[in-house]
Amino acid sequence: MLIKTNALSPSPPETAVTTHPKIIEGIAREVMARASGGNVSVRVADNPGYVFTDSDQLFRETGLAGLAALPGVCVGPLSDLGTRLISNDGFRVLRDARISARYLDAAYCINAPKLKTHVETEMSGCIKNIFGSADTETRKKAHRSSSQARLADAIVDIFSVRPPEFNIVDAVVGMEGDGPSHGTPRQIGLIIAGQNALAVDWVLCRVMCYSDPASIPLMRAAIDRGVGPASESEIALNGADWDELPAAGFRKSTGALRALPTFIRGLAHGLVKITPGLDEALCVSCWVCKEVCPVDAISDAGRYPLIDRKKCVRCLCCHEMCPTGAMAVRNNVLASLVSGTRR
Repeated sequence: MLIKTNALSPSPPETAVTTHPKIIEGIAREVMARASGGNVSVRVADNPGYVFTDSDQLFRETGLAGLAALPGVCVGPLSDLGTRLISNDGFRVLRDARISARYLDAAYCINAPKLKTHVETEMSGCIKNIFGSADTETRKKAHRSSSQARLADAIVDIFSVRPPEFNIVDAVVGMEGDGPSHGTPRQIGLIIAGQNALAVDWVLCRVMCYSDPASIPLMRAAIDRGVGPASESEIALNGADWDELPAAGFRKSTGALRALPTFIRGLAHGLVKITPGLDEALCVSCWVCKEVCPVDAISDAGRYPLIDRKKCVRCLCCHEMCPTGAMAVRNNVLASLVSGTRR
């Protein structure tokens, strides 16, 4: 059995960047307890962000390495068995995708993401977590998408290859603000689980105070592809009522488009811009941003990274992977007017 965790970067559990190891331990123990005859092995795995190649450091810093002490449990990279090239006539953005063989061949997969905001997709949950099953080049191709809607479709392309059998989300302490790497931990106190990834993500959106989850491009793309329910009425919610879910005052990611009426969002996307901007006071010139940029828009010609705005596709990979948070998220003037902020 595979537990596909979120191990985006070598970040300690208290930062809420990754799935907390206590949640993964609980899942693993429950699996082993239910195994008939003890003939089940559990692999806890993920492909980290592009630049984090030291898997020992990754699993040590996230607290996941210690789970290998549990009987029948091993911890390691998702890509250790290589990848396979998948072509699918149903893909809408990608021509093909390289997916980890271990993920494709798992007899059963429990998808175990973290509830987080995301500066480009607005929310990160079950569907977004499966994006990590693809190799670096496939993820870079997806991030070269020309719009938020196309990126969402690329993510659903990857998800559709092999949906997980079950989903368990760590929302005990989630992330608000500018996630998925540099947001703020937020006590929520929930574990949310279900068979259908889109249904679970719908509940996550409601926790994050979205009154209409279908308005989020990633959710809309999954609904249009028939991944799961198209409305709240199609979801059987157990253990809570819908009006109990919203975490009061939850801070969403910087994303001014959500403040516009739905019918004009498409027209406004090219004008309301959210872009990376360097805070030199935080920059340590590690050049991670240059390495992860999918369109080579960042230069190391000077002391600090230089962004070629003509090349930049505003995928915000540099923000996501920046270890110090120096690559911040900026709104242009129109975005500031719409959102009421200037960053």
